[in-house]
Amino acid sequence: MPLPFFKPVVPPHVFSLLSEGMTYASVRRQPQRGFAQWRHFPYPGNTLGAGPSGTPLFSPQTLSSAVETARRLSQGRLSRASVLFPDSWARMLAIEFDSLPQDAAAARQMVSWKVKKLLPGITGELAVVFREMPPVGEQKRLLVAAAPMDTMRSIEQSFDGLGVRVGALLPASLALFEGLAPLLSARARGDYGLIHRSPGSLVFFIVRQDAPLFFRQRPSEEGQSSHEQELRLSLTYYAEKLAGPGLSAVYLHDAEPAEEFAADSLPVAPQRLSAGLLAADESFDERVASRPELLPAFAAVCGR
Repeated sequence: MPLPFFKPVVPPHVFSLLSEGMTYASVRRQPQRGFAQWRHFPYPGNTLGAGPSGTPLFSPQTLSSAVETARRLSQGRLSRASVLFPDSWARMLAIEFDSLPQDAAAARQMVSWKVKKLLPGITGELAVVFREMPPVGEQKRLLVAAAPMDTMRSIEQSFDGLGVRVGALLPASLALFEGLAPLLSARARGDYGLIHRSPGSLVFFIVRQDAPLFFRQRPSEEGQSSHEQELRLSLTYYAEKLAGPGLSAVYLHDAEPAEEFAADSLPVAPQRLSAGLLAADESFDERVASRPELLPAFAAVCGR
């Protein structure tokens, strides 16, 4: 997966891939944050393949109608874009290492080996990205996202074939965290939680000074009772193993609004990420309510 753009060259264009279709957004930074354009496109019939791991395989035919429309909406200025995909297409986990090689390629090889060791059911080639977490003791900790290489390659090649260079390709929750961490850290004034619930996945971050102090991903099919227990265990680990002083805030993005999120296990009531928190325009909340994937898309642009 490509690493995210550096801030000066982040384009406003984001494509959010879903299981049933894709959503294009052109994110506006000024005069007030929001969406200049957005459209949702079902995938054309018989154009989406399936990889051995169960994640989809894309072709230019799958994406061509959406890209052509997005190019018209952008008045021909679409040449680079960020691409987000569902958390359920990736496995994300915190991994500890005694040490890592200084060489980037050797470090990536070691991380990939450790991921396969921890996830023995995965046999295919993986695309792996990672970032350092605050250390605990002498061990290095990494937040790692691993996704099937065949799916990631098909996404990149399909966009490239349509004249769009993919500058950032990452799971939605990582885009949400990376993009909003500076803003939320300034508001929270201490450690805070970030929860992203989406079809197939529940992700929980505990963040300290823009860095992921704790991370956990769970399948959403496990249900509310399992998620509440997971949150309680996570908070116990945070308090006892990470010497956490307590959460000053918890922020929530719920992409499964049909089922109310249970917050009984949280120490503070979660605040839903909204226009007021993010200094966005008055249409922001309505648009995100209709297409929840727009919020990570917004973060992928405005937060970088």
